[in-house]
Amino acid sequence: MSDANVNTASREASIDIPTLEKHHSKAHGSVRRSTIFPGFNPNVFAARMRRLSTRSSIPRNGYERRTVRFESTYQMEPDQDRKVDMDQLHRVATETLATALLGYRYDASHARKFSSNLAERIRNEIKQLPYTRYKIVVHVVVGQRKSQGVLVASRCLWDVKLDRHITITKQTRNAYITVTIFLVYNE
Repeated sequence: MSDANVNTASREASIDIPTLEKHHSKAHGSVRRSTIFPGFNPNVFAARMRRLSTRSSIPRNGYERRTVRFESTYQMEPDQDRKVDMDQLHRVATETLATALLGYRYDASHARKFSSNLAERIRNEIKQLPYTRYKIVVHVVVGQRKSQGVLVASRCLWDVKLDRHITITKQTRNAYITVTIFLVYNE
């Protein structure tokens, strides 16, 4: 056999799945510890690995294996037409907040649910805008108005050139609502 035939034969042999043989060297009632890592079960691990493989990832005779190459999609800056328009963002957030506050009366037991629903509504409205590659974070603070002062502050790592934020504060007869929206560019 030539070297090329030996290499081909060894590659074909490595593709075959070896059969598991059971050796019963210990007593029937003893429990064998498979590893020093607690909770590790090699049978479960092997089953997961089998589930991960797909038909296209396993070479088979008669099937052509296709390689798909993708180019890098990193963009260090957004396109000119995809940059954040702060006026449009302010208008959309203010309109959503105004519709949510129609007839709102503060109730401490419902304030948590109201603030999370309001944040989700505002976030969904902003997602409709053409700002791709931006992560949207909406922070809503709802409180009862009783002649007190409130200071809402936040701190984060920031790219001054691309990242944006806006804060909108509204008051009703018995409540105050502060909405802070962060748009962080994701490269």
